[in-house]
Amino acid sequence: MQNTLFIVLCAVAPLMLVVPSDAQDQETAQDEIAELRKQLGDVLSRIEALEARHGEERDEDRQRIAELHTKLQELQDGALNAERAQILAQMADRLRAEQPEPAAQLTFELAPTAAASTSLLNPAITVFIETGGSISSRGRNKALNRFNLREAEIDFRAAIAPFADGTLVITLGEEIEQFRSGDITVERVVDIEEGYINFHTLPWDLSLKIGKFHNAFGSNNLLHIHDLPQVTRPLPVKAFLGTGGEGLITTGASLSWLIPNPWDKYFELTGELVNADGGEESPLLGGPNAENPAFLAHFKFFDDVGQNGTLELGATYLFAHSDGDSAFDGHTFALDAAYQWVHPDPSLFRSFILQGEFFWSHNDVNRGFFGSDTNDSFGFYAFGQYQFHRDWYAGLRYDFTEFPNSLTRGSDDWDWGLSPYVSWYITEFVRVRSEYQHRGFNIGGNSSSEEVLFVQLTFLFGSHPPHPYWVNR
Repeated sequence: MQNTLFIVLCAVAPLMLVVPSDAQDQETAQDEIAELRKQLGDVLSRIEALEARHGEERDEDRQRIAELHTKLQELQDGALNAERAQILAQMADRLRAEQPEPAAQLTFELAPTAAASTSLLNPAITVFIETGGSISSRGRNKALNRFNLREAEIDFRAAIAPFADGTLVITLGEEIEQFRSGDITVERVVDIEEGYINFHTLPWDLSLKIGKFHNAFGSNNLLHIHDLPQVTRPLPVKAFLGTGGEGLITTGASLSWLIPNPWDKYFELTGELVNADGGEESPLLGGPNAENPAFLAHFKFFDDVGQNGTLELGATYLFAHSDGDSAFDGHTFALDAAYQWVHPDPSLFRSFILQGEFFWSHNDVNRGFFGSDTNDSFGFYAFGQYQFHRDWYAGLRYDFTEFPNSLTRGSDDWDWGLSPYVSWYITEFVRVRSEYQHRGFNIGGNSSSEEVLFVQLTFLFGSHPPHPYWVNR
């Protein structure tokens, strides 16, 4: 801009130096000089505007050049990546061409070698071992003040056809029986807990289970001991379904149907015809001499609640002869519900579950020499559990129960318990759990209480099965 101003001044300087010859000429010259000065000011203003506009255009050009350079660099990088991808694809093609031809697809025909046949037929095998100990405030309770190997379980599972799976579960455990005197007996028991075939893809959304299995009574009864959310089973589950701790397990057939519906919801109806055995292990059933079969029906509804929650509702009915005499019948009803929430960010490993079950029975009780009567009993439990770390869970459970068809507990007897607990997954295969239980008794009108601390170690090896529903990992 300074060069332009210098040129203009040189052009107009001679005119400014002209000296008029007379006053009139001098006045005329002054007017012309004023006019020239005005024109000079206009020219300077225009030059400044042009310079400012030129600066703006220059900045815009620089910005456009920078953007074009960036786009050019991106295109060059993309071309380089494409070239690399092409080279890697060519290398993969060469390696694939060097590999031998894949083996023929496996069929149900005889395998070509003994080794291949053995590999094909091997089931998935898992061994669960649960051990620990307990301390009771009642020092004379020898059943609780001891270490124990509660159970070792060997689980075999395999697909035996495209439409059927086979399961065999063998348990080895300690069975502790305590007498009124306070003495106990400890027996090592080997048992077949489950052994069945499951036809899981039958027509019309049906599935059929045949053999020995955990009955579809509520939700807790379906869990094996090592899969429980607490150390102990809820008191009403043991009182109504099985004093041995495994719950209600019988032999027979179980048919399930996924009910079609216009709402596209999960409705499942299960019907079971099973033996009416169980004896003291299953007080609702009449034992091996009872008239068969017993009948069980279970209805389940499952649905999502919001984006991160699920709700499961169930109802169960069980009919069986409660004694060897077919004139003695038992009717048992149950309701179960479970709500589960999982944090929307899976990396936080936060979850919450609220679950409960209610039991009610109307059973004929054979008192032998003292005749018979009808026993109405009820019980329930509820617990809440929160996961506050990937490997840690804490919860609280409340139990209350009466005793149906019991030879050792009267119709007016009851138990209740309050049990806080903590579970820690040391690894995927090792879990430690501690449970404190405050338990109250009413036996023959006399009330008492007991404090028990349980410590449990559960570990497994072999094939890793799916986690139970209350685990979020």
